[in-house]
Amino acid sequence: MFVSSSENDHDAINYLSSGQLSGLVIAFTLALNKVYEQKALDILLIDDPVQTMDEINVASFVELLRNDFNHKQIILSTHEEDISKYIRYKFSKYNLVTKRINVKDKLYKAE
Repeated sequence: MFVSSSENDHDAINYLSSGQLSGLVIAFTLALNKVYEQKALDILLIDDPVQTMDEINVASFVELLRNDFNHKQIILSTHEEDISKYIRYKFSKYNLVTKRINVKDKLYKAE
C-alpha cells in the first residue's frame, strides 16, 4: 500500500518515523472515508491516534476533525488526559457537543 515504486525497495515504513507513519495512515483512512462518504456511516471510531504525534500534529489533527468531519459522531479513545481535555476544549469552542467517558472508572464502578 505504501510502496513508492515496484522497481525499488524504498517504502514509507523504512523511511518515516512512527509519528509520521501514524499521520500517514490516519490521512489515508480519513481520505477513504471522504471518498466513500455516501456509503459510510456518520461515525468515526479512532483508537489512540495521537500517541506518537507531536503537539503540532495533534493540533492539526484536531482541527481536521473539527472542520472536515464535524457532521460525524467521533468516538476517539486515548490514554492521555491532557489530549482528551484539549480535544474537548477545541470542539466546545465551536459549539460541538463532546462527552468524556472514562472506561476504567465505569468498569470499577460496575463491580
